[in-house]
Amino acid sequence: MIENNFTKQLVLIGGGHANVQVLKKLCMNRIKGLHTVLISERYEATYSGMTPGYIHKDFSKKEISIDLQRLCFNAGATFIKDKVIKIETKNQKLELQNFHSINYDLLSINTGSISNSKKINIENSSKYFFVKPISSLVKNLKKIDQIIKNKKNKIVIIGGGVASYELAFSLVKRYEEPLEITILGKKILGEKNLNQKTKNKLRAIAKNLNIKEYSGEVVSISETNLTLNNGKKINCNLSLLSTGANIEMWLLDSDLGKDENGFITVDYNLLSINKKNIFVTGDACSIENNTRAKSGVMAVRQGEILKENIFLKLTGKKLIKFRPQRNWLYLIGTYENYALLNYFFLSFHARWCWKLKVWIDKNFINKFKFAENQNMTKKNFELENSKDIKMYCQGCGSKVSKGTLVDYIRKINDNVDLTDSAIINNNSSKILQTIDHIKLFSSLNPFDFGKISYLHSQNDILSAGGIVKSLSVSIGVPFSENFIEKFYLEYFMEGIRSEADKDKCLISSGHSYQSRESGITLTLNGEIESIAAKNSAREGDLIYLSKPLGTGYLLAAYFKNSEMLSSNDFEKIIKNLKMGNLFAVNSARSSGCQTMTDISGYGLSSHLIDICSSSDLSSELIINKNILINSNLDLLKIFQSTGFENNYKSTNEFIEISENHPLKNILYDPQTNGPILMAIEKNNKEKFENFFSNKLDNKPILIGKFVNKSKKIIYVDE
Repeated sequence: MIENNFTKQLVLIGGGHANVQVLKKLCMNRIKGLHTVLISERYEATYSGMTPGYIHKDFSKKEISIDLQRLCFNAGATFIKDKVIKIETKNQKLELQNFHSINYDLLSINTGSISNSKKINIENSSKYFFVKPISSLVKNLKKIDQIIKNKKNKIVIIGGGVASYELAFSLVKRYEEPLEITILGKKILGEKNLNQKTKNKLRAIAKNLNIKEYSGEVVSISETNLTLNNGKKINCNLSLLSTGANIEMWLLDSDLGKDENGFITVDYNLLSINKKNIFVTGDACSIENNTRAKSGVMAVRQGEILKENIFLKLTGKKLIKFRPQRNWLYLIGTYENYALLNYFFLSFHARWCWKLKVWIDKNFINKFKFAENQNMTKKNFELENSKDIKMYCQGCGSKVSKGTLVDYIRKINDNVDLTDSAIINNNSSKILQTIDHIKLFSSLNPFDFGKISYLHSQNDILSAGGIVKSLSVSIGVPFSENFIEKFYLEYFMEGIRSEADKDKCLISSGHSYQSRESGITLTLNGEIESIAAKNSAREGDLIYLSKPLGTGYLLAAYFKNSEMLSSNDFEKIIKNLKMGNLFAVNSARSSGCQTMTDISGYGLSSHLIDICSSSDLSSELIINKNILINSNLDLLKIFQSTGFENNYKSTNEFIEISENHPLKNILYDPQTNGPILMAIEKNNKEKFENFFSNKLDNKPILIGKFVNKSKKIIYVDE
């Protein structure tokens, strides 16, 4: 009995305040047959309501961020870190900047807005930053810090809205250096929802903080000044553009219905007026016959309706209407621990207003935090017109559909005969061969997984003195149909090809099937390029690793929802997983290395013991935190992957190490696409390190040396 067969694909574009609420609902509710994909340019979404507090150091980056990869993991969705560049509504297809196109059955666009600078001529020499998208401002904050540090302290915030005032207040609190800040806009505090008392208070606070106001329209920005449409120039060496909202070019170029300002027009169900399988929310949309100001508050409110309507749409129920509020609560951070409250005719400036703001903001952001090992009970829903799935054939009957396979093969070559085997010409009578199978990590981009799978298998060929020449692949995709089957097949294969092409490796044959557990099996064939043997290490040889260790326990921690790991930490893990060892191996070979091994599922201890035993030697290690991908030793102490215990039991008796050694567990941690362990003659130390560093950005990690055989095989110093 197959529990789930993916038949419809929901694609979410952007990790905005509305789409994250859809994912949160999917964490606690499941629509059988639905496959969900989130496309976002960043691993985290920045909550705009807390950004001013982050700027003036009341909150950390982690406190204001929503971890999108982790949210997808808990929601059962796939995360694709990329940017949409084109939409073809006729074919229900999205073109991406870096990856293959993705099709959708239902689409939700929540990309936010960008600062509108169409009418401003910006010279290349000028220092300027856009306030929208807010994540861009946060990303550029260190650059702004450096500009201020260099005494460039004449700042103009272009845009006269309340957001400009809150940003100005935050900057004054952030820097010890005296700043000359000017708020400049065509309209100063023109928001209809601000009452006069609040406007007067904002102006008074700005004056007290020596923030100037100027009414005018900027037409150009240079290195030293701004020019207004009346010809007046204002001295300025840093410009922050908080101008009116605009949408991205791919949306402007789309055939989605738009209003007179170019925003996507939606009905009260938040569906495009001319494409009823596309939801649009947040700053990118405008509700038909109901103009409202763009704001994070509006996006949050729309998200509450969007998450319900997506479920209702997919299950064939009547949608509910979004009722835009005429007014909403403003809470504007001013002085330290003070905020200004505006609601209809009410206006208060007090500490309690700040406490209220913090409570509201944290209450929202905490919805997207996950307690460690949280096990959420999911309520099940059925897709509209869902199929009653009784049983799927296994064995050969579980193959991917022929149409999907032929379509993909046509994209990569002209051979559509689907031959079951291939003739491979080898220059040598001896070939190297290895086989590996890896199961897909939940929520990971299948392209990245294909890349990682190839590199993981490639390590076996490299460490044996070879180079990959051909491969056979067997791909297991989830039980699925249409767009979803195509998505997995293409992304797995393109990830593999991205690395195989670098080796000029022939993909000679393949098999594809549908399964409960998605994964990739690779058989790699290689030709011998250099002499390599595990028994050729010599006493005194130095032991190096090509890159750090830790993928096993770090992934275990991440997917157990540990708060000790952030989205930045996960990005670092993925970067390590996608880092190949070819150049490291070539550096070692050029330095006379004939002994190396890859560190994989059995961990560092097992693979080092193999070399020591074959070479009749022992080893002495001196290890510190530079051996780790993540230097937080508490993570190493607390978390273990499933293979850790077996690795410990099989090798612990051969190792002498203090029970209190803080890095003891790294010896037994299983690695996916781990480093290559290389034995380098001590006279070649400088040559190897220089060659390695010239080829790669990082340095090889020296962890010890081989010594005369003793009672134990591995000795680890304190």
